[in-house]
Amino acid sequence: MRIFRKTGLYLCAVTMLFSSALMAPTGTDLVRASGNEKLLSGNSLGALFPVSTQTIATGATYSWLTEGTHATDSLIVSTDNNGAPDMSDGINGPDGNYSNNSTWANNTVAFGTMIYDLKSVYKVTTVKVWADTATNSGMKRFEVLASLDGLTYAQAGTVENTNAANSGFAAVELSIKPTVYARYIKVIMHKDTPQYNMRLGEVAVFGDSLEPQALLSNNFLRSGGPYNTNTPRLPTNAVYQWATDQPFVTQGDLITTDNDAKNDGAGGVADLIDGSSTETSADMTVNSAWSSQGKYGTVIFNLNEIYQIGNIDVWTRADSTKYMDGYEVQLSTDGVNYTSLGYTANPNARTSSAIVNTVSSGVPGRNAKYVKIIMHNANDSQQLTVGEIAIWGWKLYDTSLSQTATPEQVEVRADLKNYSTLYLDWSSYNHVVNNVNKYAVYIETSDFTNASGLTAAMTLNPGTVGQLGKYTPYFALKPETTYYIAVTPFRSGSTERTDVTTLRITTPSVLGRAKAGDIFAVNDAPYGGGNYVNHGADEEANLTKKLKLLREIGGINKSRWWDHSSSMKTKYGSYGVNFHLFYHGSSYVAGDNNQGVWTFSSFNEPDLAGTAPSSAATTVMNNHSSMKAVDNRNLLVEPALAGVDAASLAWLDDFYNSDGQNGALVKSYFDVMDVHPYVKYADAAVPGLDQGTPEKLISKIADLKTVMSSHGDTGKPIVFTELGWSTYSGGGFLKKVDRATQRNYLARAYLHAIASGVSTVHWYNFQDDGTTASNLEHNLGLIDWNAVPKPSYYGYYTLVRVMKDAEYLGPVTGIGNPYYGYRFWDENKNRYVTSLWDASWQTTSTGNATAVLATSDAGVTVVGIDGSHKYLPAVAGSISIPLTGAPLFIYSSQSVSVTSVS
Repeated sequence: MRIFRKTGLYLCAVTMLFSSALMAPTGTDLVRASGNEKLLSGNSLGALFPVSTQTIATGATYSWLTEGTHATDSLIVSTDNNGAPDMSDGINGPDGNYSNNSTWANNTVAFGTMIYDLKSVYKVTTVKVWADTATNSGMKRFEVLASLDGLTYAQAGTVENTNAANSGFAAVELSIKPTVYARYIKVIMHKDTPQYNMRLGEVAVFGDSLEPQALLSNNFLRSGGPYNTNTPRLPTNAVYQWATDQPFVTQGDLITTDNDAKNDGAGGVADLIDGSSTETSADMTVNSAWSSQGKYGTVIFNLNEIYQIGNIDVWTRADSTKYMDGYEVQLSTDGVNYTSLGYTANPNARTSSAIVNTVSSGVPGRNAKYVKIIMHNANDSQQLTVGEIAIWGWKLYDTSLSQTATPEQVEVRADLKNYSTLYLDWSSYNHVVNNVNKYAVYIETSDFTNASGLTAAMTLNPGTVGQLGKYTPYFALKPETTYYIAVTPFRSGSTERTDVTTLRITTPSVLGRAKAGDIFAVNDAPYGGGNYVNHGADEEANLTKKLKLLREIGGINKSRWWDHSSSMKTKYGSYGVNFHLFYHGSSYVAGDNNQGVWTFSSFNEPDLAGTAPSSAATTVMNNHSSMKAVDNRNLLVEPALAGVDAASLAWLDDFYNSDGQNGALVKSYFDVMDVHPYVKYADAAVPGLDQGTPEKLISKIADLKTVMSSHGDTGKPIVFTELGWSTYSGGGFLKKVDRATQRNYLARAYLHAIASGVSTVHWYNFQDDGTTASNLEHNLGLIDWNAVPKPSYYGYYTLVRVMKDAEYLGPVTGIGNPYYGYRFWDENKNRYVTSLWDASWQTTSTGNATAVLATSDAGVTVVGIDGSHKYLPAVAGSISIPLTGAPLFIYSSQSVSVTSVS
């Protein structure tokens, strides 16, 4: 059962990513790609919609979403109960029988969130909402998300309500550009907070029909079976190859058993596309080596053109010894930058004793030429057996049409990874018919309708990755800034169409803090430092490996470093990673700002270095003043305490008191509190837990906040620029941990930090500094000295995908030490995410605790930080889940509760 698809960001396996900043285009509307859009949402004709309105009888219905952070105001739901559904009855108020009111209360936040099911996939071009503009009533804006399967949504656009007051039930229109292919349309209507009420009259969806999805993966069509000779198939001539690079290296026997020409009855077709999905013959399947528990099979399909991806079929053997527990799909238009669609858990029982299909689907607007599928052999499965993979989808454009006299304008989608990294996608643009082989990207802080006379931020020349993929990252934007973006096409022969319709985005603040995923950062000096062992002639190769692995995680926002190297900031920025730097005077600041750096520190562990608190306060005061003089958006992050224990907190207390005014002045000298809350070997253990567990962070953060509060500094953001556990053989400063425990502690530490409101955590360190087993700093990394991922790397990778777009709701109730858990909501997945673990469990434990969950869902999907995936059906509203020290993430459409742990 598919649990989520990447959303929010168009990330290079972002995406990624991150929160989306897609906004409504400004300027004159383009002619819609559909040409003649039709009403899809089944609204009644004869009043608001003339009887002559072109419609498609989709049978569409809608429901109000009553879960999550944008749950519909209860009065809106309860008043939608007379006769035809009010939002599609074709009558637009003012009678209350035809409209819906939110609860009357001023200066309150309220939402109306509805989901239209169009019953099939259509090209969606426009969404309209009618809302009352009477005194004390107002809808501020609405946003639209689209889905193919109702499980995972992608942002399609946002539009502000600019209608004049007292203009009746006025329409607000969002023209969706580029258009999306979708079955489900989620509309989130935001009440204008100062108003007493939001009164909604109607919501309508427009678009056009699509051909049924067809096979894209070049599967052989047989007379029988799921891919018979009547199956629609596009002539893509697609091919695939097995991936052998880190981090998801294909188990070798899967490649060697891929016998293209052996006994397939098709004249020699590669095993994954020979049409034999249900056969168990080794001649028609691929098989990993025996004892391949937890190993991967990673395959990349090249579809040879860009398509909207629909369903994906993955046929694997399910029995007591062979079981793929799930897979991840990543999409790319250029073969370099991939967007994760998330994980799909295998819903088939191991008692099937057959080749079974685990189906997932694409996400609207996430188009692909390259489809990467990462299959995970279950941690208790001896062998991974794969029978067939089939990728379905739709054409985005017809390359056989006559060429246009003038190239069409380019419709572009924009997604922000953070305040400085942007991803632009115009992959649905018909470059063939428009005879275009070059693009220019314009990014301005003032709106414009023509690019003539402007300087392009980027030029994507013929044959470049961006030109071929119609997709490009851009670095570096500035925080809290509104930009207007356009992509212009060049005809072959260098003729540019310069008139444009811009896309408007606004970047978030430096720290973000809107999503849980804003927290992710690392320490990674490009060429090391301190105890670092240089790689000699292989140092540059090692740097490239590191950067690729950083990008693969998809959600690392920053690295911490001490240098101002322009080339390194640019290099890391091209992989989507900013820097947090040390402050060395105002002369560096402007250049750093232009390359994505907006946070600085004066010190590193001054309490450990013996720096006097009063002296540190003077330095911080001077640095803050000179830094802010360059740009007030810069943030000074201080003082990077060596710990959060009695001695460090005493130093911090003295630091505040050095102004003689209980910190009234000192607290204004810096913008962000920075500590290194290592859980040291000398720290007292949490009662009932092993010494050194990350649960100690809860009291450490509370102690820090107590000191801050005593000096009137409660509102200041907190970051950790260092935190980690080492897999060394020692145990003097930090508790020694094995590799699996390091992974578990990493996930638990980040979850505790998110729950405590910490803005950023830089894991120390991304790479082991050397190979000496007893050296603490040689073993703190997520990857080893040879750039091979450790279990903690995969744990971080999973954590980013689960938390990237999640919003924190609160702790799981009904449990206590040693059991911990937190609740989140992900708007793009349209699901709750509940984390759970047993902090007393160790890798040497022989038994597990079992949590019993109450749920109204038919079943839940569980992703483990250990790489596992499970679909668990509910029995009489109850589900039992074994708990270990490795956090689990439970996906559910309704909130789950823990009834017992035993």
